[in-house]
Amino acid sequence: MIFTKMAKILVLATALALAGSSAFAVTAAEGAANLIKVGSDPILFNLKDIKGNDMVLQDQLGKKAILLVFWSLFCGPCQEELPLVDKLGKKYKEQGFNVWTVNLDGPQRGKAVDKFLTKNGYAFDVLWEKIEGTSYITADAYGIAGTPSVVMVGKNGKVTYAHVGNATEQDLEAAINEAIK
Repeated sequence: MIFTKMAKILVLATALALAGSSAFAVTAAEGAANLIKVGSDPILFNLKDIKGNDMVLQDQLGKKAILLVFWSLFCGPCQEELPLVDKLGKKYKEQGFNVWTVNLDGPQRGKAVDKFLTKNGYAFDVLWEKIEGTSYITADAYGIAGTPSVVMVGKNGKVTYAHVGNATEQDLEAAINEAIK
């Protein structure tokens, strides 16, 4: 039987939601194996945010530290981590820190994502991942194999932290303090 892309996504999302696992079914160790390395240059991208604005990473390099959070509505651990990400984004915003979350569900889930954000009062930016066929263009370039995954790009323009799975508040705060220097 031939499934459409949407049917495949729904089947995968349902299976993952039932399993209570991340959007990509891998262990943290497996996910970290291909994740972009600390000290490397970030992969530059231009993604649309949920309002249709261009979000260009290159424009932020050397000016702000950016926490990239790769997530999905269907990822339980993502929903657990987003309140912390939002809290830290608000706390460090005035020190040159921004949170850009990259939603892997695609703009066809726009209403559901918007409802989720509004319900929770999140202030971070949400960018739509570019999906071509079965490829997640930005996530694949960063080596994302599990969600949530976070990548910190410091004011120095380098990757200063990368983690697959839920990060602790202590680890994220330490990473933010390093990135905003």
